[in-house]
Amino acid sequence: MNSPNFGTILDKPASEIERPKPLPQGSYVCVIKGLPRYDKSTKKQTEFAEFTLQPLQAMDDVDEEALKAFFLREDGTSRTLADVQTKLTFYLTENSVYRLKDFLIDDLGIEEQESLRPMMDQTPGCQCVMHIKHTTSEDGKSIYANVSSTAPVE
Repeated sequence: MNSPNFGTILDKPASEIERPKPLPQGSYVCVIKGLPRYDKSTKKQTEFAEFTLQPLQAMDDVDEEALKAFFLREDGTSRTLADVQTKLTFYLTENSVYRLKDFLIDDLGIEEQESLRPMMDQTPGCQCVMHIKHTTSEDGKSIYANVSSTAPVE
């Protein structure tokens, strides 16, 4: 099996490199891909759990024209929702862990257990609704699509 050569991306013609478009604002039915990633934040070293969400379908509140524009790349090729992944982070502190509990029980429908750890192991393949909101970068040059809230799939 050949090893991947990650340096090849540096050989891509600069004229073909485009800034990724943010996923349009609105609600999406999505699925949890894999187990959460556990790490610490860079600034304050706060522990967190990060879920990978993959949109399955846009809901009625997503602008259709914005979605069409999102799918179309500058080179004329198209992407799909299957090409998109979004991160959802929960900080693991005494004052914020309730958000993770609410997400697991209320939004994903996982049965409450003695602790959150075994519940986390049940998340792959679960579905929820995520609401995307655009946030401008501090320098004002970029727009990011962030998960502003989640809800159960009805």
